[in-house]
Amino acid sequence: MRTRIRRFSLGAALICASFGATSIAQAANSYPVIFVHGFAGFGPTEMLGYKYWGGLTDLQSQLQAKYTNQIVKTAVVGPFSSNWDRAVELFYQIKGGCVDYGEMHAQTHGHLRQPEAYYHNGRTCYPGLYPAWDASHPVHLVSHSMGGQTSRMLVQLLTGNGAPSDPGLFSYTTGSNWVKSVTTISTPNDGTTLAYRVTDWVPFVQQLVTGIAGIAGVTGNPATRIYDFKMDQWKIGPQTSSEGFTNYVNRVMNSPLWSNSQLKDISTYSLSPAGAMEENHWVKDQPNVYYFSVSTKSSTTGLITGWQYPIATANPLLGILAGPGWMGNFTPDSRPFPYSASNPAYKQWWASDAVVPTISMKAPTWAMNERGQIYPRPVIIKDISGGGVPQVGAWNWKGLMDTWDHMDIIGWTLFWDSVGWYKKHVDQLRSL
Repeated sequence: MRTRIRRFSLGAALICASFGATSIAQAANSYPVIFVHGFAGFGPTEMLGYKYWGGLTDLQSQLQAKYTNQIVKTAVVGPFSSNWDRAVELFYQIKGGCVDYGEMHAQTHGHLRQPEAYYHNGRTCYPGLYPAWDASHPVHLVSHSMGGQTSRMLVQLLTGNGAPSDPGLFSYTTGSNWVKSVTTISTPNDGTTLAYRVTDWVPFVQQLVTGIAGIAGVTGNPATRIYDFKMDQWKIGPQTSSEGFTNYVNRVMNSPLWSNSQLKDISTYSLSPAGAMEENHWVKDQPNVYYFSVSTKSSTTGLITGWQYPIATANPLLGILAGPGWMGNFTPDSRPFPYSASNPAYKQWWASDAVVPTISMKAPTWAMNERGQIYPRPVIIKDISGGGVPQVGAWNWKGLMDTWDHMDIIGWTLFWDSVGWYKKHVDQLRSL
């Protein structure tokens, strides 16, 4: 309980320091706020009402009730898809229309370009969370975990309309000015070493999805559609009405996608240090966009080994991943990583929130070019954890939420006022 009280106090202190006297009365804009979930995330209608954003509390509805003159919406993208695919899905979720991943991208990676043209079921066509979206009507993207990588990539795709990888990706004249701000919360901006520690994604994903269902308290009819993998581009259809949940998960996990070590168009690569650094090479920070980041940590240093161990209050579904054998004592091998095993600086990557190394959350600081050369990525980081005015085009770091695990920060806890925290954040976005 003492740890929980400390966490609440730390949260209150960070709120006061980071947001200062900002209030709703000072709002300079009322641009829509779009929530973007991370790896293994799910939408408001899944998990029988348990919310990705808020858990037992619906953050979207709570914020919408306060900001009546501002749209607050939750996007739903592929929980295990690549950042490119998720970014394209996010575009059509917001703007409206049927998903089109781009001709060149689809051909390169061997999946459907327009799932609707194949299925004719309307699953990948959307009315639009904000059809008016354009340069004159920008949005704020508030994202968690992999959602931060996805949001950054969407800004890059908007900037060049898919160029150079897939020019003319969208049938609009797009630009980075379609987005006012990007908030990354517990995001693996430089990747997560967990992706290198997981040697077999099939049991890992199976346990993760069923574990989330358990946390959500999902019980009853086994045929109830409680989770959607949304992998239509790979011709993996949704759960059928006669298919039990366990059978559905097993069917998806039996796809050869998970065992294809050469496949890069999937979350398991996007989340790895190699995938993140490769994306960081061409996904640039735009000078007219505000970037915010929030770091979390739920591990502690062992007195004898110096390794990291999960704190007692870490989410039981994830806690062990912060310890030895996972991220807590990760040692670089032959796979791309900012440091070699001979450089003790790699130990900075041991501390984590049980999913993402804390050092990776502040900003995208490493990149890897086409030749496999790793280099420090040019980036401006402004520490506003103690207050200060956010800087456009820079990474405005809001501080470390110590003893918060990867899911605490999105409200999966009863010991922290997540609603108040997000209201304060929206207040700051409105002041930009």
